[in-house]
Amino acid sequence: MKAFHKNILDRLDQIINDTGKHIHDFIDDPHAFTRKRSLDAATVIKTTINMQGKDLTSELFRAFGQKAIKNNDKVVSTSAYVQRKGQLSPACFKHILTVFNQNLFNIQLFDHKYRIFAIDGSDFNQIWNPKSENIVGNLNHKGKPYCQIHVNALYDLLNNTYQDCIFQPKSKMDERKAAVQMLKKLNCGPYIVTMDRGYTGFNMIENCNRLPNCYYVIRTKTGYGAFKEVAELPNQECDKDIACWVTTSNYYYETHKATENVHLVNHHYRQYIKYRSKNTKDGSWDFG
Repeated sequence: MKAFHKNILDRLDQIINDTGKHIHDFIDDPHAFTRKRSLDAATVIKTTINMQGKDLTSELFRAFGQKAIKNNDKVVSTSAYVQRKGQLSPACFKHILTVFNQNLFNIQLFDHKYRIFAIDGSDFNQIWNPKSENIVGNLNHKGKPYCQIHVNALYDLLNNTYQDCIFQPKSKMDERKAAVQMLKKLNCGPYIVTMDRGYTGFNMIENCNRLPNCYYVIRTKTGYGAFKEVAELPNQECDKDIACWVTTSNYYYETHKATENVHLVNHHYRQYIKYRSKNTKDGSWDFG
C-alpha cells in the first residue's frame, strides 16, 4: 500500500513539474514566471495544493521554514507568494486534474464493467471581497453579506479520486446544469452515477437517458414536491417502468392538463409564463 501511494505521489509530482515547464500554455501573461526565482510555477502550484487550514504565514513556514533555517535565509513572504499565485489560472489546476485521471492505472470497476461515480455539491466560504461575484446577501439588508462558492464535484467511489468539478457563485448555483456538464465530458466506457434528491428533474433524467454508457440512480422525494407518478407508487419495494409526458408550451399545458397527465417545463431558449405543474419544479428543458 505504501508503494502504491508513493507511485501516485510521484506521478502527481511529475505532472505538476511538466505543467510548470509549460506554464504559458495555461496563463495569458507572457512575462509571468520568466525570471529565475525560488517561487517558480511548479513550486507555487505544489505549495497551494499542499496547504491545509492554517493562516498563510503558518502554511508558508511549514512549506519553506526548514529549508530557510538550514540555509540561514528568510522564509518566503506572504506578499511574494500571493503575487506569484495571482499569475496562475484555474486552467493550470484543471489540466493537472485531467492528466492525473488520464494516467490512472489499475482502475477498479464494479462487476468488472462499470465505473461508479457520485455527484454532489458543497459550499465554501471565501475571504470577503466587495468586488467578488460570489457575494451572498444584499448590502442593503440586515445581516452581513459574505462571499461563498458552490463546488459541484464528480467523485469516483471505487478509485477514491475526483473526476471533475465545477465552481459556481452560491447565489447563481445550478447543480443540475453542472451535473449535466460533467457527465457530458465523461469518456470512460460504461458507468453508474448516483445523485441525491436535489438533482431530480425531467431535464436531468432525459439528459442521462441520452448519454451513451450512462446508467444512473437518483434519489427522489415521495411526498410534497415529488413527481405525481412517483408519489403514487406503493409504500413498499417495487420495480416499475414509468413514462411521463412533458411540454414546453404553457398554452398546451393549460388546455390539456385536465384531461392528460402532462408536466410543464421551461425551454432554456425561451422562458414562458411561470405556471408550472404541481409535480415538477424544473426550470429548464434542453430538448424539443
